[in-house]
Amino acid sequence: MADTKTKPAKPETEPKAALPDADTCKGLLRTMILSRSAEERLIRLYHQGQIQGGVFVGIGQEAIGSASTAACSEQDILAPLIRNMSVHVGRGQTMLNIFRQWLTRANGPTRGRDGNVHHGCLEKGVYGMISHLGAMLPVAAGAIMARRHKGVDSVGFAYIGDGGTSTGDFHEATNFSAVFDIPLVIVIENNRYAYSTPTCNQYRCDQLIDRAAGYGIEGISVDGNDVFALHDVFLRTVEAIRQQPRPVMIECHTMRMRGHGEHDDFSYVPNELIVQFKEKDPIQRARDRILEAGIASEADIAAMESECLGEVDAAYQQALKDPTPDPDTLLDGVYADE
Repeated sequence: MADTKTKPAKPETEPKAALPDADTCKGLLRTMILSRSAEERLIRLYHQGQIQGGVFVGIGQEAIGSASTAACSEQDILAPLIRNMSVHVGRGQTMLNIFRQWLTRANGPTRGRDGNVHHGCLEKGVYGMISHLGAMLPVAAGAIMARRHKGVDSVGFAYIGDGGTSTGDFHEATNFSAVFDIPLVIVIENNRYAYSTPTCNQYRCDQLIDRAAGYGIEGISVDGNDVFALHDVFLRTVEAIRQQPRPVMIECHTMRMRGHGEHDDFSYVPNELIVQFKEKDPIQRARDRILEAGIASEADIAAMESECLGEVDAAYQQALKDPTPDPDTLLDGVYADE
């Protein structure tokens, strides 16, 4: 009988990736720190009863969004899911807009009219999430195809969890992208559990990129907690598919360090797995390498952490003061004006 707890984490056998330039290193670290600071505040606001709906966070997975946004160009698109705060942050969304969205304020990105995770920023190429169950892959594929038909040199990132790779939308979008050579980076965030279902009860292949060959596309496996390895892989992939359009599947091995949502007590996860991934925390690993390389000092990083926390505190406190939607505007935007 298969182990019902989890498959072992992919061993780290590859050497450390070379560091990019100093500004990129510090930018990658800052995006992760700011993302985690925001999500830690959202968790507290949720337990204080300030947030309508659930709270789903990507604590422990910040490196993926940080690295992928840093590898993008302005004309590229991204389709984030529920654990991709670092995509929004890395693409330049403000903390104030993020907290206005989560606190359902009338002046937020969706004017308090949509679920807290269902937001984006088209001006920055970030598509608002429909569902985390594969639905964004067809949207991303179609958006890239449309842009390229207009002569825009656009590539895209579509994110999906390990559980979402079992959905029809994932298969259809991947197959469609392969057939029509759509330059889409399919980022699988394999965080070891689809809600409470461990990977060993989801699929029999050793890694999810083993499926790439069935679509006739390249599959790449990478440590999802090493922001510099991710940045290197994403950057090389984006450059390659911009020159020769085609989809590429990248599996990022990581771990979500909290429950599926804040309503979930996480009791089904073995403690030894949590301990294992605490030692692989992406922020701490990036911090250590930056210090080791002399790119920043302890004081520099402490100042960065303080600045991020101050940005978060100012944003949520302002958002709490902002107005909630007026019920009289309920039908605004529903019907076209005559």
